[in-house]
Amino acid sequence: MLMRHKIATAGLTLFASVLATGITVSAFAQEKIGQITVEEVRLKARQIPVETFFKRPEFAGMILSPKGNRLAAIVPFKGRDNLVVIDLAKRTRNLITSFDSRDVANFQWINNERLLLRVADGREVSGAANYRGQYAINWDGTEVRDLTVINKRTVSMDMIQRSFDDSPEIIVTMNERTRDNLDVYKLDTKTARFKLLTFDSPGEVNSWVVDWNGVPRVATRTEVGGFSQSIWIKSDASSKWEKIGTGSQGDELIVPISFDFDNKTIYVASNVGRDKSAIYKYDITTKKLGDLVFEHPLIDVNGGLILNREDKKLLGIAYSAEMPSVKWFDPALEALQKQLDATLKGKINSISFGGDQRKKMLVYSYSPRDPGEYIFYDAENPGLEPIVKTQPWLNAALMSERKFIKYTARDGMEIPAWVTIPVGSNGKNLPLVVNIHGGPWVRGYSGVEWGSRPEAQFLASRGYLVLEPEPRASNGFGRKLLNAGQRQYGLSMQDDITDGVQYLIKEGMADKNKVCLFGASYGGYATLMGLAKEPDMFKCGVATVALVDLETYITINYADYSDRFGGADDPYFKKWVGDLKTEKQKLKDASPNYLASRIKAPIMLSMGSDDRRVPLIQGEKMRDALRANGKSVDWKVYLGEGHGFNKDENRLDFYNRAEKFLATNLD
Repeated sequence: MLMRHKIATAGLTLFASVLATGITVSAFAQEKIGQITVEEVRLKARQIPVETFFKRPEFAGMILSPKGNRLAAIVPFKGRDNLVVIDLAKRTRNLITSFDSRDVANFQWINNERLLLRVADGREVSGAANYRGQYAINWDGTEVRDLTVINKRTVSMDMIQRSFDDSPEIIVTMNERTRDNLDVYKLDTKTARFKLLTFDSPGEVNSWVVDWNGVPRVATRTEVGGFSQSIWIKSDASSKWEKIGTGSQGDELIVPISFDFDNKTIYVASNVGRDKSAIYKYDITTKKLGDLVFEHPLIDVNGGLILNREDKKLLGIAYSAEMPSVKWFDPALEALQKQLDATLKGKINSISFGGDQRKKMLVYSYSPRDPGEYIFYDAENPGLEPIVKTQPWLNAALMSERKFIKYTARDGMEIPAWVTIPVGSNGKNLPLVVNIHGGPWVRGYSGVEWGSRPEAQFLASRGYLVLEPEPRASNGFGRKLLNAGQRQYGLSMQDDITDGVQYLIKEGMADKNKVCLFGASYGGYATLMGLAKEPDMFKCGVATVALVDLETYITINYADYSDRFGGADDPYFKKWVGDLKTEKQKLKDASPNYLASRIKAPIMLSMGSDDRRVPLIQGEKMRDALRANGKSVDWKVYLGEGHGFNKDENRLDFYNRAEKFLATNLD
């Protein structure tokens, strides 16, 4: 339910005294360990309970209101994530939701008085939320409007343009007309009345861009079969739709992001004629790419624009390469960033604004070793005012160093990765855990991995060197790396992971006799496949919600991907995984459940009873195959869980089991 609820601040430091002269070092300077030995640091880190790492953050996702006089954030309450609003003038905070069976997954300010929030029942292992509805609510908890059902239809909506005045109306995308496709509406969040703005939609649209007048003028349409997408534009509000391009994942694409303030130019992400996407301007009159705005040599840059409607200019672009950063185009903000970085040394200091005003700012100061703190900055009264630490129970002095590396696979492909080196160690000859991301067509890792699953820091605290690779088929590092993974399940995609292990062994960082694979979803698949393909290299495997049988990948009709794929003839599956008709043996040879006899290492295999992405039968096939071949398997099904374990008790149970399993096999 939703409610207004004041909560006590016992145990929390909410607002330290204002530091009013210049930019001064934060009152939340990180705790120190004191005069103790490196060995004692190592032991203290190892003694941190599992629960301490995976406890819900005290504050998360904090956002300033448009006028900069309020803050909203996600906080734990009743074992769920709820929403709190802080009044900066009165230094008070109100808990305005009290969900006990849902989480507030994300929220946005509609105007300075009102917020839109989306609720979810947990998240998948990829981090994607399982949305269960949306609400609008005033900052003080009044005038609640349930927007989950619109016109007698359960809908999913996203706000794409907030109100620029005190109006409760917003521009949203919503699947009110059809289940799978989106239209654009003007929605009154107090009355739930809405107006369709895309009656002349080009059809089967999955994303929209509106101009600064709220007119939908760019559409991305799903083509027949769902394999490719086309981009459509309107030169002005009264023009007809024109198609400007078609492509699919891995192709050269121009992806619209936002209109510039002339309403004639679009900022786009484009990889046309290049490996990695960069930000360009696109002229909708000439239908041609214009000036290059920003590029990065390591990653695809496909968003992160910081636009200011009042100044009518692009202030900067946020991106995450080796570490998160911002390219500022505004000289004043660039200077402020340098001041912050000089004051809050060794931290990533992320600046955000409330709406278009630039006088009041929120700084999120964090690092790979520090979950961070929120700090308030007022340009009219310069100084840093600490608000709250996100996870004050974690001491950064006991956290581990995290480094970006690149290594070369056996065929010459360059593989990006992150390595976390246990605190208190010399970084040499360490037991290694390879944490493999899901997807696989995603970017799995970045320079900072906090949130609800800080797995690298947890594993490193137990003394393990942690490798988190982005093997071929991973997204975000250019088309070359992505496309090299086509139809390479169990082949070069798998070899990239093995080659990362060999690299760390050669560098003297990893003990070749103590290596374990660890992953969920596709990462669970790669864990099991690695144990079968290299049975003498790995000592154990922790596989979670793991795909095991490629033959039935898209033929189980109760899996959610059966809605997206078109069976054996699906062109997307053929391009990225294989052809079920002509390559049946190849897919069978790359399916771990058929290779159980080759596996020597013990396995911890965990599944969710209600998983529709990788149904329980997949895990059962692997369990049965292992047992039939006399193999060791620590098997557990978490009841009521889907593609990832989200209930606090289940998440903690899983990591406690993993800790004991790894200690048994690697220590």
